[in-house]
Amino acid sequence: NKLKHMSGLKTLKCLKKLDLGANRIRVMDPEELGGLEELEELWIGKNKIEEISGLEKLTKLRRLDIQSNRLTKIEHLETQRDTLEELYLAHNGIDDEGAVTETGLAMTFPNLNVLDLSRNRLTSTAPFVNLPAIEELWLSGNEMKDFEAVVPLREASGKGQLPELETLYLEYNPLASDFEYRKKLAEWIPTLKQIDATLIGGLGAVMGVPSPRTTIPSMATSLATTTTPTINTEEQLRQLQTAAIERAKQETARAKGGGA
Repeated sequence: NKLKHMSGLKTLKCLKKLDLGANRIRVMDPEELGGLEELEELWIGKNKIEEISGLEKLTKLRRLDIQSNRLTKIEHLETQRDTLEELYLAHNGIDDEGAVTETGLAMTFPNLNVLDLSRNRLTSTAPFVNLPAIEELWLSGNEMKDFEAVVPLREASGKGQLPELETLYLEYNPLASDFEYRKKLAEWIPTLKQIDATLIGGLGAVMGVPSPRTTIPSMATSLATTTTPTINTEEQLRQLQTAAIERAKQETARAKGGGA
């Protein structure tokens, strides 16, 4: 599609899922979105959006996808802090300061369990220590140079602030070139069961058994192991991210069909 504006949405009072991905939308119109008070999922990736806005009345929103836009901040999520479960913001221009605005990750999101900020401008994991329910944290392809960038996660884990964190993606950051990269992460964050596409056990050993939980990245791991070797690693990461989002959409569709 080639939509440049949101229109004709505000009367859809019972709508639960809206997909406006791959258009040319620049503004999240509060007048159009304001009528969607039952909305649970908003997929608006691959547009030209520069600011998260217009979500004030979406108090039931559980999944939000604004990846591949022009964002530099995570903001204006006050009314989603208690409902948001999955947030996809990969391929934007968000840095450390932009992540922890007062209406962004400086707040506590008690139910947020999946966060994707791959391919942004992050230099530290400090913005992510206030997420008590986080299970999957995708930070691939940022600007984290060494393990100093991971110290905030280590300290938060040691204090029991990240009890659910099982999957962490940090590949394609400079620190991932460290010889003992996965071993160190496994030691620093004992709750981890998967680092990038690798299942771990003990001190970073690769496990030869399936994941005990059916998660989005576990499906991505399966894809990674069957991907033809001719695909470069960056393209493979993009495929894993796309697969994760498609799985989330499929789960929603199955849940809807089962409840019909």
